[in-house]
Amino acid sequence: MKQKLLLVMVMLFWCFNRLQAQSVITGTVTGEDGANIPGATISVKGTANGTQADANGRFHIKASGDAVLIVSFLGFVKQELPVNGRTIINIVLQQDNKQLQEVVVTALGVSREKKAVGYATTSVNSAEINRAAPLNLAAGLQGKVAGVDISVTSGSPGGSSKVILRGFSSVTGNNQPLYVVDGVPVNNSRPGSTAPLRTAGDLGESFDFGNAVNDIDPNNIENISILKGAAATSLYGSRGSAGVILITTKKGKAGDFKVDFTSAASFTNVSFVPYLQDVWGGGWGKLDYINENGSWGPKMDGMVRGYGSFVDGTQLQKEFAPVKNRFKDAFDTGAEYISTIAFSGGNESSAFRVSYGNTNSNGILPTSNDTYRRNVISLNGSTKFKRLTASASLNYINKNSRYPLTGGDQSGIGAAFYDQIIQIPVNMPIAPMKDYKNIRYNIDNYFTSFAENPYYSINENGSHLVNDRLFGNIDLKLKVAKWLDLQFQQGFDVSSLTTKVWFNKNEPSPGSWTDGGNDEGEKKAPYVGSVTEGAEGNFEYDSKLNAIFSKRISGDFDLNGLLGVNYNDRGGNTLYSKVEDLSVPGFFELSNSGNQPVTTQYDFHRRLYAVYGSATIGYRSWTYLTVNARNDWSSTLPKANRSYFYPSANLAVILSDAFDLSKSKISLFKVRASWGRTGNDTDPYRIFNTLSTTGVVLSGTALGGVIQFPYQGIAGTTITDQLNNANLRPEISSETEFGTEMRFFDNRFGFDLAVYNKETKDQILPVVTAPSTGYSRRIVNFGRIRNRGIELAVNGTPVKTDQFNWTVGYTFTRNRNKVLELPNGLSKIVISGAYEAQYVAKVGQPLGVYEAPGMKYDPQGRVITANGYPVAQDGQNYGSSQRDFTMGLTNAFSFKDFTLGFTLDYRKGGVFYSGTADLTNFVGNGYVTLFNDRRNFIVPNSVVEVKDAAGNITYQENTIPVTEGGFYDYWYHSNGKAVTNANTIIDKTFLKLRDVTLTYNLPKKLLSKRKIANTSITLYGRNLLTYLPAKNQYIDPEVSNFGNDLRSEFGEFRTGPATRNIGVKLAMTF
Repeated sequence: MKQKLLLVMVMLFWCFNRLQAQSVITGTVTGEDGANIPGATISVKGTANGTQADANGRFHIKASGDAVLIVSFLGFVKQELPVNGRTIINIVLQQDNKQLQEVVVTALGVSREKKAVGYATTSVNSAEINRAAPLNLAAGLQGKVAGVDISVTSGSPGGSSKVILRGFSSVTGNNQPLYVVDGVPVNNSRPGSTAPLRTAGDLGESFDFGNAVNDIDPNNIENISILKGAAATSLYGSRGSAGVILITTKKGKAGDFKVDFTSAASFTNVSFVPYLQDVWGGGWGKLDYINENGSWGPKMDGMVRGYGSFVDGTQLQKEFAPVKNRFKDAFDTGAEYISTIAFSGGNESSAFRVSYGNTNSNGILPTSNDTYRRNVISLNGSTKFKRLTASASLNYINKNSRYPLTGGDQSGIGAAFYDQIIQIPVNMPIAPMKDYKNIRYNIDNYFTSFAENPYYSINENGSHLVNDRLFGNIDLKLKVAKWLDLQFQQGFDVSSLTTKVWFNKNEPSPGSWTDGGNDEGEKKAPYVGSVTEGAEGNFEYDSKLNAIFSKRISGDFDLNGLLGVNYNDRGGNTLYSKVEDLSVPGFFELSNSGNQPVTTQYDFHRRLYAVYGSATIGYRSWTYLTVNARNDWSSTLPKANRSYFYPSANLAVILSDAFDLSKSKISLFKVRASWGRTGNDTDPYRIFNTLSTTGVVLSGTALGGVIQFPYQGIAGTTITDQLNNANLRPEISSETEFGTEMRFFDNRFGFDLAVYNKETKDQILPVVTAPSTGYSRRIVNFGRIRNRGIELAVNGTPVKTDQFNWTVGYTFTRNRNKVLELPNGLSKIVISGAYEAQYVAKVGQPLGVYEAPGMKYDPQGRVITANGYPVAQDGQNYGSSQRDFTMGLTNAFSFKDFTLGFTLDYRKGGVFYSGTADLTNFVGNGYVTLFNDRRNFIVPNSVVEVKDAAGNITYQENTIPVTEGGFYDYWYHSNGKAVTNANTIIDKTFLKLRDVTLTYNLPKKLLSKRKIANTSITLYGRNLLTYLPAKNQYIDPEVSNFGNDLRSEFGEFRTGPATRNIGVKLAMTF
């Protein structure tokens, strides 16, 4: 590792020293938007001397001081520029609306004209990503790309983001795309999610430490290209089976030394909180029980009365009335500061860029328990020496963050803030409870023994993560012949993090209010507390050697392509220790307990070898046929099945170039078709059975209990309860795609349409097996899953004048997912669940169907009841998480130096499980619990089932009501099991105003006097407005504490609310 880092530093030093040479004319070719134009042709007028701009738009060429340079590129207006003795000439090409062509980055970082690509690809530039100062790149893409479902699943700063391309294809595998930065794959794991389930290091659903791609500073990104289909990603092998996101970072350019500075500051608050009932106050069964943690008490009458516990014989006093905005007032206004400064420059042969970025975010909780601090240092440089071009990059990221517990309580250990805050009666103010040590709100005298002061949990419990990460690459390219380049690229991504999680110990004092001194005599269960400490390390080294060729075969045909080999080596280690039952409260060390710490250790290491090739044949610049092939050898599969091959092909035909369509106002008419196959291996150590430590149950003996090994110096191991599979096959996906692109009226209006069909077979996952086998689960290949869909992207410029421009973009996506096969003997596979609700895969249904108890009906469709309550029938279908469709709309209005822009994101259909809804209704705070004014009622159209002595069943009208005293049972899992799930599995439709920006560019005449090239000030807002359907009165459906893959689609379990930001950004270039 040290040798590789030293080599990177040597390369960077060499790049910087090469800046001293200035013997020829150098420069950079860019478009009007500042984007580099690789492949632009630069020639000296009247001579045969010429060259092309490299991948970063840079060029160098020898010419006399009085020569004239001719600069051209397809889709841009040709320019002639006198040299006039200059040695540095930066060239800005204007778009030629008559032949506008877009350049895109394709697999392995190869830049191609978009018209030559036979599959759907989308590019988003830096300005579009960063216009509303997002904390991570995923937030900058929401609502802007067809076929991509992007969610930020946490309201905590630095929380996880979820990106899914063309639906879910894997039940338990990875559905997240591969992220590639400057040609090198990078890690996107979630800390706390690599340890085995239910072990000391299994923190993924309790603490959202974010995913690794969020470490990347969006201000360092030049462009993002999204490859969605198998034909587009097949060259990335098994790593690209779920799609690929290519990130190109900003580079130095030839020209004067330049400084770019960006700084943004914003305020954060809650965007949506539960809509609560405002009629009934604290208590239970319509009685004024002070100790109860809900609003099932009397109807509020506005009269002044006591509330809360008795302390020294007195209570707090207030009107018995709802407290307005109590939920929002429970949170603080957070603050977020993001700053980046970059230095860059270059000459004819070398260029560099150095940047530093700082992010400091304090979330909406009243403490520092949800803070996110990120420091990023990035260096890159390039140089050219004769036929050798060398470049290198190095990125160091330090992340120092704290995160709150999400979800339900840690049983007997500690409580979660959001779980506790939901249980406070609507007539009780929450904000004063921030003084959690106050005699009225402390452990002894909190109003209820069934819950805990939520502010205790965020002051006394918490977590702390520190992560150091280093990634980068070395790229060497040698010009062997005019038509042939050899390229070697070495990439690396290494990270090391430490985590600490703590819960304080607490127990009410004997005889106190919460120790049975309340009006119900109920005692609060003690929390014994715990400490967890852990470390995780990850590494990845990726080596590629490519031969890149480009040759014109004849006047009509040209050939471009590459051949390459790839070696990928990655692994990691996880070590966590946990101890419960602290001896001394407030002392959070593993030694602070009479118990022995429980330790989890998990190491993994995997390798992948590959050979691949790609060739594109072009005919008269209007027909392009591309053929790709790759073969992988994966160490995680059995030797017999370790090698797997996947080809792909795509065809693009530009009819507008083949036939003269200019008179019809058609600027571009392209049709395309593609087919591809990608593979996917499995996690390590699923071939042979493995050993683990064990214990011996001593029940029925005098000793009783369990002996856990090691015991008295003797080790004990056993084969794990998972039966591995020595005959595993790789998971294979095949996809067919057809599409068309059209542009009209000198490219003022255009659209891109794609339809696709993807099937994935031989899924690899653990399935439940019969206990008689001695195992609880077995690893198998199984079944097939299909995704079919349509994607549409429309863009236009309805108005374009000298002073006013209006641009608009629209996206539409509809994906239909279906499970076609499951393993023999299985009717369903349970993906996730809560209480009686299950999220399952079933044949003939979309991947992710909700099954739960519901009302049982007689043959005439009447509700069957028992004791007045509906009878529950298991396994009823409540719908799927699959959306009907999604749409995005972007607009930008420019007038002189002002630009107003906004993005709308609409996602229709699908359902999700809400633990927030479940608890809100159980404690009587939910608006739906006002049904029938909480009076006695008989379930409408209900009957009772009567069985005679012979077993014959008849149905009679139900006359037994749900009573006022037992009304609360109707809304929870006891007597109301048949009703509850209809109120907790709810519509996840939403419409969001993703961002709004108003930018003012200061006049250049004013800036030039101060040697400032550009300055802009932007007022921005993110997620300012959220519309939810009437049935969802509880929580933003994007948030989840079930990770950021398929399980997160199940929903959320009492996680925190989503947030919105309002801020200002300053951007300057010197």
